[in-house]
Amino acid sequence: MHLVHALETAPQPWRNGTGKTRQIAVGPHDDGEPGWRISLADIDKAGPFSSFPGKQRIFTVAEGELAVLTVGGREHAVERNRPLRFDGGAETSCTLPTGSVRALNVFTDPDRFSAGLLVVELSRKQPLQLADGHVLVLLKGIASVRSDAEDVELSAYDAVLDAGGCTVSGRGFAALISIMDV
Repeated sequence: MHLVHALETAPQPWRNGTGKTRQIAVGPHDDGEPGWRISLADIDKAGPFSSFPGKQRIFTVAEGELAVLTVGGREHAVERNRPLRFDGGAETSCTLPTGSVRALNVFTDPDRFSAGLLVVELSRKQPLQLADGHVLVLLKGIASVRSDAEDVELSAYDAVLDAGGCTVSGRGFAALISIMDV
């Protein structure tokens, strides 16, 4: 089991320089490009998103109420905990009608990987079983991860990787991300 404290990682500028992101996890590289990447972005003002040609993207508002994305000319109102999948190379801009948001992003090279993201409500009575290929990011609340060797407490935006066979219990919401070879 590997734990990442996303809020403790150094923010990096977006490709277009208009915002900052924190990398949570990155998959294998091919020709210098990662096969997949999970990151957490703080979006404080309206504007364009960086372009990621040849990538699929899943965008999820993790904190805040609403982000309105215009992707390839089509508008999408993205509410908290409602993932939106789109072409990372499409011209994309964002407005923030209810204020700043924090967004969880999953990028994949569709020739090598596919990804799914499901926001789940955590329970102490019914622990969530993680499988190989799962990444769990705590979005809100408190939780603990139990493995054969240890129990680890999670705080908001902590991520658990390489945790096949572990169980997660708590109170709150988490993003359960599946990364699969194609």
